[in-house]
Amino acid sequence: MKIICQRSILNEAVTPALYAVSSKNTNQALDGFLLSADRDAGTLTICGYDLEKGVKVTLSGENLKIEKGGRIIINASKFSSIIRNLPDGDITIASDGSFAVTISGARSEFTVHGLDGENFPLMPELKGDRNFKIGRKILKNMIVSTNFAVAINNARPALNGALFEIRDNGFNIIAVDGNRLALRRSFDGVISDDENNAGNNNSVDNTETEEDDNIIDNNNKGMSFIIPGRSLSELLKLIGDEEEPAQIALTRKHVIISFDNIIFFSRLIESEFLDYRRSIKNDPKTSVAIDVRSLIESVERASVLADDKQKTLVKLNFRNEEINIENNDNFGRLEISSATSLGKVFDECDIEISGNDIEIGFNHRFLLDALKAVREEKVLLKLESPTKSMVILPYNNKDGEENKTDVTDINGMDVENSKFLYLVLPVRMRD
Repeated sequence: MKIICQRSILNEAVTPALYAVSSKNTNQALDGFLLSADRDAGTLTICGYDLEKGVKVTLSGENLKIEKGGRIIINASKFSSIIRNLPDGDITIASDGSFAVTISGARSEFTVHGLDGENFPLMPELKGDRNFKIGRKILKNMIVSTNFAVAINNARPALNGALFEIRDNGFNIIAVDGNRLALRRSFDGVISDDENNAGNNNSVDNTETEEDDNIIDNNNKGMSFIIPGRSLSELLKLIGDEEEPAQIALTRKHVIISFDNIIFFSRLIESEFLDYRRSIKNDPKTSVAIDVRSLIESVERASVLADDKQKTLVKLNFRNEEINIENNDNFGRLEISSATSLGKVFDECDIEISGNDIEIGFNHRFLLDALKAVREEKVLLKLESPTKSMVILPYNNKDGEENKTDVTDINGMDVENSKFLYLVLPVRMRD
């Protein structure tokens, strides 16, 4: 193999592929990139793969010259460091019959030991028979707003990932870890790829196109699959904030997400996700509207003296106030407090409240994670009792002030149409 390519272009391709390489592998091939040069097609592909997730970047064009095709495996971290540290200009990469790789640019030259490309693990077919598109910015925001609630090493495999769900032309991402639930919805931005769905039955082999219970696609009416949280964390580093859509394709065991010249792929979690809708069922006795920033700042102050070893809880006391300067019938006060061996903290902020007074305790980290995922100024809190989960809903379920929620509608919970929903399990308070 022998190629010539500009350093800046090569570096841009190497960086994303590095996210798919695990340094914990004992297999030398998995510690490396697979470089594949196709002289006839005029393309160079750089692939990283750790058996769970992978990234494949394709280069072509006038800044790439392939003098000899071939495949070689080269240590990923060392190759990345070499490319990053070489001077600007053209870089030549050449391998010989003993798999020694020479990397040279300007007056610098490195020679490293490679492996036969045939030793690289067999990757999944990067085509799928179920396809749709969604804006990259929308997808990134939805993952960021839910990934904090993905479990880590939970005994239930499904909870170690996020559920991607398409229902009635809406796109949902749901994550649950046993202490909190995060749900984000997008009612636009999802584009069905009907042409691909209709014409690609032969695009993958039979092992990838068999029907599977983990993917639902009944005449494009619905689809669901579970992506591991670790894969989503790496995807976030790659996807960017561009408005252009990403193409998402599914096989029986993998998801393939394509954008620009990058293909990101990951194994799916082949397990049944819990019925999250049952977890959301709530019979609120109290409805509260509150400024998100004020609540976050109050909880952060109340948690300054928190002791994680003792699992200090933060108490939230929601109270109606009969007398207030603004003469607001729904005026109330939220008292936030915590007590540890180091001392006590008390804080408060104004709220709109309807229903019963209630005092409830939370792990401050779980509460803050949910609140910081909200991208709006106000939220609506629904509370049933000190032992039942608190539900966090949008105050404005649609754009525009005229659609604001009536806090006096205590039982009002539009679970199926809310832009987001967070559920936080309380901590039992001592008497």
